[in-house]
Amino acid sequence: MKIDAGHGGWQRLQWVLLVVFLCLPELALLGFFATGAVLSASASMPRPADAVVVLGGDVSLGGRYARGRDLVLAGYGQRLILLFPSAEQVRDAHARLPGVEVVQSTPDTGSWGEAEAVRQRMLAQGLRSVIVVSDPPHMLRLRYTWGSILRGTGLDYTLVATSPPWWPGWRWWRNPQATSFVGNEVLKLGGYVLKYRFGLGAGVGGHEAAPGPG
Repeated sequence: MKIDAGHGGWQRLQWVLLVVFLCLPELALLGFFATGAVLSASASMPRPADAVVVLGGDVSLGGRYARGRDLVLAGYGQRLILLFPSAEQVRDAHARLPGVEVVQSTPDTGSWGEAEAVRQRMLAQGLRSVIVVSDPPHMLRLRYTWGSILRGTGLDYTLVATSPPWWPGWRWWRNPQATSFVGNEVLKLGGYVLKYRFGLGAGVGGHEAAPGPG
């Protein structure tokens, strides 16, 4: 009986392994298709905060800047903080909004340095919460970054995504600009974890430029 039970158990294990093996391509395909949704899922609806932060990388009057400016105009924040803005953005912001702050240097490169710079400003100015604006596939890395930077400070953040025409969500692979952004984000997220969590690897900086207009 023990031999039969053991043999039956081995047969069941073989069937399980066979099913898993046959399902691997489908699981890999599902993971590929879901990458865009996973990267963008950390975005939230806006809620009132002390300031709205527009991350660098998009120098147009649309996209990130327009989203952040409109949030302030709608009453979601008392001031607008622009990181590495264009001169055109600065002129437009000063013409439309009462409170505009420009950040042109950060302690570190990329999104991590931007979060550190904003944390310093929040602590110095008594700001307790911010809305952080960027593009949809940037959201997961921003969640890791801002969650790490603000942990233990009592400061709060809300991630709000833009709605760019080049971002089709689940069908991200159909748009070359979205595909490029997703590929870069996967690599940069891995680099951030290695660098800032485990202290490995070189810099993975550079401001994340929006790949499409608006």
